[in-house]
Amino acid sequence: LLVSGAIILLCMTIIVGVTVGLFTDSKTIRNHLQAGDLKATLTRTYLEYNTLDAVGRLEVQKVEGEFDFSNASTNNVFGVDSSNLLLIPGSYFKADMKIANTGNVAFTYNIGIQLIGKSNALAEQLQVTVTHPDGTATTKMLSELTQGLTIDSGELLKGAAAQNFTVEIRFVDKSTENNVAQDQLAEFDLVVTAVQSTK
Repeated sequence: LLVSGAIILLCMTIIVGVTVGLFTDSKTIRNHLQAGDLKATLTRTYLEYNTLDAVGRLEVQKVEGEFDFSNASTNNVFGVDSSNLLLIPGSYFKADMKIANTGNVAFTYNIGIQLIGKSNALAEQLQVTVTHPDGTATTKMLSELTQGLTIDSGELLKGAAAQNFTVEIRFVDKSTENNVAQDQLAEFDLVVTAVQSTK
């Protein structure tokens, strides 16, 4: 009986010794997941305007070079904020714009113009002409845009060519209404919305 007990004890010692002596190994695999970048850029590529000069006469000015409006901004597409440019009958502002996909996520987009607040005598004399990317043009009075005007909508895939469009605002000479528009202020927004494409 003592011999059997000693053999059992020896066997248990061997089993414990084998269990403790096993080789072990572990691996950690680090996973990398990165979100895509939806980035729509809006750029003014050219600006031309005809407003009052220092002595009160109409003068045509041209602004070459690009100006980036991609981030939310209070800057005016026509440069009116920074220059205190004033309009009279015959004045106009013309801006060539482009929207591009500079990220890596395809998106659908919508570009529009909307009158802020109520129409007034000046908004009734400001004619808005939009030349769409396909070359067609739409003309409306700013006073008609309380519900907005769609300039363009579409889809821009990663690496796709930019879409170009032009916005022109012209003070239409209505001789019987010109004086009513003096000292009036008309404000409008150029709104660009981009949403991830789900196709």
